[in-house]
Amino acid sequence: MSEAETAALVEELAGLALHRVTPLSAGPAPVGTRSVEAWEAAALVITLRTAPTLVRSLVGLLQDWLRRRNSGSIEMKLGEHELRLTSAGRAEQREAIERFFTSVERDRDSARAVESGDRG
Repeated sequence: MSEAETAALVEELAGLALHRVTPLSAGPAPVGTRSVEAWEAAALVITLRTAPTLVRSLVGLLQDWLRRRNSGSIEMKLGEHELRLTSAGRAEQREAIERFFTSVERDRDSARAVESGDRG
């Protein structure tokens, strides 16, 4: 992803009520990337306010952005949960997204039960 594409994505992200969008701190480029500079331009850290609907909105925006580009992928992490979005395979992508959110919601419900003293 070029710097211009990254900037365009950041501009679209500004339309959501995100807390902050910042470049990921520099480190070694992952295996398979062309250069450290390209990796740095493409890696963003998105900090959200605590709203599950906002996470779904973010995933929708990123899916739409990938579809319009018709290439690429985006990897998301939310705590221990990871999701890889791509521009292809809509049915597979929907299933992966639902598994991601099911897992996130299950962990959130478990954490609430522990906080409230409900041990099962």
